[in-house]
Amino acid sequence: MRNLRATAIAQLRHPRTLAGAGFVAVCAVIAINALFLQARPHPTPIFSTRITTQPEPQKPDDLVRAVQDALKQVGYYSGPLDGIMGPRTHAAITVFEGKTGREETGEASWELLTAIQNTDRFDLAPARLPETLPAAEPVSASAPPQLPAEQQAAPVSDPLVAAIQKALARAAYGPVEVDGFIGPQTHDAIMRFQRDHNLPITGDVSDALVIELRAAGALDDG
Repeated sequence: MRNLRATAIAQLRHPRTLAGAGFVAVCAVIAINALFLQARPHPTPIFSTRITTQPEPQKPDDLVRAVQDALKQVGYYSGPLDGIMGPRTHAAITVFEGKTGREETGEASWELLTAIQNTDRFDLAPARLPETLPAAEPVSASAPPQLPAEQQAAPVSDPLVAAIQKALARAAYGPVEVDGFIGPQTHDAIMRFQRDHNLPITGDVSDALVIELRAAGALDDG
């Protein structure tokens, strides 16, 4: 008893020792309260233990890849067969759904894949899916006014297109009107010829098309 009393008197005579012991005790109480006595996390903790993780990259999907391939076969997709549901795949699905009277969801499904595979590409209107939308050309203040439609120059017939139209008709890819203009009829005939001769199916006139028509004996060298 005398020893405890002597110790207490000694600490009172040394206030720094007493203050240090009190500080340690206060810190211990705060730590115990923060670690064990809080019902929920502190709204503004001094140290954060949360680890922020980056979202995982999208993995290729076999169904999406099959839909991409089927859409490419009918001329509604020209992107890579990567199995990734990106903007181009979503747009191609949406366009196909709209062309075939379906609800436009833009999502891949087995039912959609079956519908694409059972669709004849020549039963569909040609789909034009540009890579990027062209920017609007600025109108100059000094630009001349547009002439009325009846005063504008009429489009000129292209002799090469006319020759290709004759060649397609000669090769039994008609009926094709020989007028020198690439309309829906000529576009469809070119696509059918390109498909049968393993050419890129574009529906447009190209050097490869001319060469193949000549090789088939349908296009004169002249």
